[in-house]
Amino acid sequence: MKNLKAWLLILPLVTIACSDEYTEHTLDATYKSMSTKKTVIDPANAANPYDTAGLLHNEILDILDEAAFNSLSIEEITILIDSLSAVHPELMLLPNDPAVSSRASEIIWILNTNDPASDVLGASSLGTSAKASFLAFLNSLLSASDSSYEDIHPIIVSYEASVISSNLFSAVDKRIILTASSVARYSLAKKKRKDEDWDTSVTNIVAAASGAEQNSVLGLKMAATVDIYQKKHSTQ
Repeated sequence: MKNLKAWLLILPLVTIACSDEYTEHTLDATYKSMSTKKTVIDPANAANPYDTAGLLHNEILDILDEAAFNSLSIEEITILIDSLSAVHPELMLLPNDPAVSSRASEIIWILNTNDPASDVLGASSLGTSAKASFLAFLNSLLSASDSSYEDIHPIIVSYEASVISSNLFSAVDKRIILTASSVARYSLAKKKRKDEDWDTSVTNIVAAASGAEQNSVLGLKMAATVDIYQKKHSTQ
């Protein structure tokens, strides 16, 4: 987060227009707020080789949570997220950081489809067993929507352990599922902490899986785009 001031200086160069001008006092308050945000349970799971995906997903949301945008289009949100990667080295996992702005039309489709889990996963490269397993996992999360995060976290960790040890899933299957489960684990911790409605969380998890077909970085950025878009529209 140390480069937040630098990012704010170049923000006018991207096509997003902010309605508020940040002061030094506002930035200091933001730093303090972000540093004190904790969950009862640490959402991390070191056993998941793609655990950083969820961590960086939440870091992107933390940076943008306090921003007030005049425009809420998917295209502009993706451009903003790409600009963050350019000035925050901690948000870059690959030498060639994929641009999520090139996937804006796909994200719009994911948001507008009636059944994102079935529609997106049905067209994915996941194997038959992996698709069935991941759909069952998503259903288990929906069934646990009224539970505390202390109850949800072990469900996700247990599922990740079964995926890691499975001989039925390919390496690509595991990358897709474990990237999406990492995003689920971190994003649900954030939403539960803020007592936010997360009935639509399946959409951002599915978006993570869709992007992870290319690589985990694109997956977390697509998920972050969906999260930001849904949050902004839910508060209007």
